Amino acid sequence: MQSGESVVVGGFSLTDGLFYLGGLLPGQSNGSCGNCVVDPEARVASGGEDREGRTIPYWPSYQSISPVARRTYLSWLAAGRDDPSIGIGYVFLYFYGIERRMFVDQASHDAPVLIAEVRRLLDIYGSNGSFRGYASKFLDAAELVQGPEIYRPPLRADLRNGYEIPLSVRLHLGRKLAAKQPLDGTDALLWLLSLPDTNLRTPATRCFEELAELWASRFTARYPAGLKVNAPKTRLKLDYRAASGGFECRIDMSDGTGPLPDIAAVSAPLDSLRDMLNACTEELAPYSRLLGRNPNAKGTIEATFLLPPELLASPTAMGTALLTKIEQIFGDRKVAGVRVTQLAKALSLDVEPSGKLPSGLCNQIGAFLDRIDIGMEPDRRYGSRNLEADGYVLLFRAPGGAKVDGDAPAYVAAKAMVDVAVLAAAADGNIEAPEYESIKTEIRAMPDLGGIERARLIAYASTLLKDVPGQQGALNKMKKLARPVKEAVVRSATAAILADGHAGPDEVKFLERLYRTLGFPIEGVYATLHRGSVVIDEPVAVAAEQRAPGVRIPPPPIEAGPATGVKIDHARLERLRSETAAVSELLASIFVEEAPASIPEPTVLAPVGERPVRFPGLDAAHAALLDRLQKSEGMDRSELDNFARDLRLLPDGAIERINDWGFDRFDEVLIEEDERVTIPDHLREALREAEAAE
Repeated sequence: MQSGESVVVGGFSLTDGLFYLGGLLPGQSNGSCGNCVVDPEARVASGGEDREGRTIPYWPSYQSISPVARRTYLSWLAAGRDDPSIGIGYVFLYFYGIERRMFVDQASHDAPVLIAEVRRLLDIYGSNGSFRGYASKFLDAAELVQGPEIYRPPLRADLRNGYEIPLSVRLHLGRKLAAKQPLDGTDALLWLLSLPDTNLRTPATRCFEELAELWASRFTARYPAGLKVNAPKTRLKLDYRAASGGFECRIDMSDGTGPLPDIAAVSAPLDSLRDMLNACTEELAPYSRLLGRNPNAKGTIEATFLLPPELLASPTAMGTALLTKIEQIFGDRKVAGVRVTQLAKALSLDVEPSGKLPSGLCNQIGAFLDRIDIGMEPDRRYGSRNLEADGYVLLFRAPGGAKVDGDAPAYVAAKAMVDVAVLAAAADGNIEAPEYESIKTEIRAMPDLGGIERARLIAYASTLLKDVPGQQGALNKMKKLARPVKEAVVRSATAAILADGHAGPDEVKFLERLYRTLGFPIEGVYATLHRGSVVIDEPVAVAAEQRAPGVRIPPPPIEAGPATGVKIDHARLERLRSETAAVSELLASIFVEEAPASIPEPTVLAPVGERPVRFPGLDAAHAALLDRLQKSEGMDRSELDNFARDLRLLPDGAIERINDWGFDRFDEVLIEEDERVTIPDHLREALREAEAAE
């Protein structure tokens, strides 16, 4: 029956045609090829249904199925043939008639209608692999019969079709091989995706659009002139085997110039193409996992961070807008210092107005900037602190984001010297240009470093100079350095302090503390300052005058006679003695820690049965803070800040005081800061042992 013709069978009005109606077809014997024919004489049940098709055989025919199954089939035909819950056997029974009409009857005038109907069925029932395979082969062959036009099929993740390359792909690629044209990126991906042994992993299917874009970029980079493939001697031919099993036919595969080469007979470049596809898939894996957890994340900044560099300019990745905002920060400069909140705004990130950014977000920002050839400091991936929302970040242009090996001995030593040079320069609270220039000069002169390492260290020094909490934490890391590095650190600190020709009391205190931390004798500080020709910035009261009555003034010394050959300049000697005494008094006053407040703290006696302060050497407030940390699994920084303020302590200063106490007791930092403030497990045990020994 033609499309649009109507008939009533078994009480059902069938109005859409496109099926065979009657008995045996011409040239048929019963049961041989008439499985698609609706026989109006066959009995139809008056009730009941078998929607799942459990009673129909694998190779169904209208004549052989049960009356209940016939009723179900006719009901499906009458209702529009679009119920996705119907058993697939009924769909095949209908499909048998369409393929017979196309290839046995060769009704080319019906081809557009038949092709459109199979496409409609494929959209509804294509989830069934068997039907999808037969329907796809039908469409390939039917379009070839319909006309000689050869076209490139669209890219799809599900392009693979059974055990053969889809005919449409073979025709398109065969024509290019016959014309000796190279394959472009889309051609190569079509070929690869249509191979029977190609199994796409989840990142490729979930992110197919991104995969195709990444593939195009990588293919062009590897094959700028296209991929040349030699045409095989095997020619393309098609023997169509009906899904019904009722017939076979040979279809002409020429394009007007003769039989086409068959791409299915070529295998030479496939290994390298598969390697490239696997690499693209692997690079999309982090992005795919994010979309798996949150399908709505596509197009967000978080998702953009995870894309390969080639896709950052893709409109789907929002990369173009991001790059524009970053360029606006730089302007015409190669270095740009901005607030972290300003950078976050450019990246469309919502961050709290204060506090540390999470480690994962800091890493993502760094990774994103790497991809667009921008480095940043501080960068926690290379040992710096997490970004502070209200802090400062330095952006600088560098290939690959200035990636360095943060664990390389030369870089570790250089970074330690930068740390201490910055600490020394900032010790007096006034950082002058000569001091900063001295640090940069020293970085440029450091051995075993490349240009990228030096650029990152200079950027790091610039940010550390503005990061007071970071300065407080840097000194605590010095204890673990090797002795040669410690010696270099001392030299670096001295050079930074003497860069401006002055050494103030705060700077001298810093040197004393540095020597003590690194395990060097404090007396070395004095010798260092003497060798550096220290200039005192302002008058210093050496000592108050105290007269001692009754002490005789000694007579002037008798000059040596000519026989000795030595003449002593007594005035110069007296001046040197006076200067030495003045400097000694000065150093003695500088190196004494500041006296505590004059009001003595009241003595609190521990009640009977209770123990005194748990951590001798710490006052009650600092001991309470350490006790709280020891008894917990760690604290959020905000929680620690609040607790410290309740104890009337400055949080950063309290951490530093406790770490200094820990250095004296255990030669290690007690408190570590990352996403949470914690005490390492081995030091918890050491604290308990020390407490038990008290």
